[in-house]
Amino acid sequence: MIKNLIFLFIIILNLLFYLFYKEENINEVKIIIKPGMQLNQISTALKENGLIKNEFFFKTWVMINNSQKQLKFGEYYFNKKISLNIILDKLKEGKSLYRKLTIIEGSTKSDLVKIFNELDSNTRISFDDIPNSLVADTYFYKVSDDAQAILRNIIKTSNEISTKIWNERNEKIPLNDIHELFILASIVEKETFIKEEKPIISGVFYNRFKKNMKLQSDPTVVYAITMGKKKMDRKLLRKDLKIKSKFNTYVNKGLPPEPICMPGIESLIAASKPSKSNYLYFVSKNKKNEGHLFSEKYKDHLENIKSVKKRLKNE
Repeated sequence: MIKNLIFLFIIILNLLFYLFYKEENINEVKIIIKPGMQLNQISTALKENGLIKNEFFFKTWVMINNSQKQLKFGEYYFNKKISLNIILDKLKEGKSLYRKLTIIEGSTKSDLVKIFNELDSNTRISFDDIPNSLVADTYFYKVSDDAQAILRNIIKTSNEISTKIWNERNEKIPLNDIHELFILASIVEKETFIKEEKPIISGVFYNRFKKNMKLQSDPTVVYAITMGKKKMDRKLLRKDLKIKSKFNTYVNKGLPPEPICMPGIESLIAASKPSKSNYLYFVSKNKKNEGHLFSEKYKDHLENIKSVKKRLKNE
């Protein structure tokens, strides 16, 4: 009798191992468990994606482990070896995949609204929902997150990044708060994409502040025309520099009232820690990777402009 029981016990153990613990090799599989899905629906999804062979055995294992209410929704990635137990553990732990949302440096709030509306057509994000002080960076979210949840995380992370940069700033810079830091950084962002130039251009603007000069930044004029809601489809004209707008730094002294784009971390750091120089002027070399020519005196600036125009004419 005892031998029979031992034999039966061994058979049961082997059966349990075979059904629930035996690992199988699989190719890469991604599966989405949507909010509100019940055990039957989850089992069907697993079978349709080739992760389990029998829905009954999976549901049985879930119930044996009293895990019906512990399965978490999300996007899951399975590869190499799986078993019913491995699948159950992953769904219980909620170790789902994260997706990336990248805000490109120099993007506007309108650009971000478009991204959100393509990402989540059910939750509408408007222009006014997006704060002025967001950092252009890469953010992570889960497939189950709606646009509002993603935006909240971007705002939270941006605040953490910008607060750290502000706290580590050169305290001699004449800015009153993080909001002003974002404004100057947004102008730097639009003036150059070259990392090494950003602190230099930031320093030029601070030098202009000291001499009570206007910033005279072309990107602020572009923003005055487009308000960040469309791309500028033509070159700036001389008459554009006289446009009456609170964003036009050729007309007004000091900073515009709001950022003209979303700056990246490098531009924020450059605005918080400008390079020391006597430069007051700079002009683009008009080639993508060549950057700018800098000068201390206006007459030298005019000469730089002439040399750039001459070179372009001869090319």
